[in-house]
Amino acid sequence: MTQENKRAARECLGLRARLLSRLISAIYDEAFGKLGLKGSQFTLLNAVANSYAARPSELAKVLAMDESTLSRNVDRMCARGWLRLEAGHDDRRSHRVFITSQGAGMLKKAYPAWLRAQSEVTKQLGPDGVSALRSVVDKLRS
Repeated sequence: MTQENKRAARECLGLRARLLSRLISAIYDEAFGKLGLKGSQFTLLNAVANSYAARPSELAKVLAMDESTLSRNVDRMCARGWLRLEAGHDDRRSHRVFITSQGAGMLKKAYPAWLRAQSEVTKQLGPDGVSALRSVVDKLRS
């Protein structure tokens, strides 16, 4: 292994960010597991529920996701009956994503699991870690 490889392995912020994401996601996924829900699905359901008739491109921007990844997730969640797509009124090529009553029910059922996962991550990171994480995300989004 070269010195460059060693330095990259030791200092790579991309690696650290992916590790952080996987570690935190695992806590949420475990909490939602008995419901047949993943943390990423909870996040998408919640985003749709909080924005009436969202366009996929808007959701992708809010969630910092690639549009094709969002589209695959929306399709899977439509198949489960949690979301539905409707063609836009002004432009038939423009779709909007809606949460279904079944999706809203899943969100309600999942909320206690989210609280447990949120509490666990908060406990593990501590107040300074939570504050730092929020600050870094805000900084990178601006």
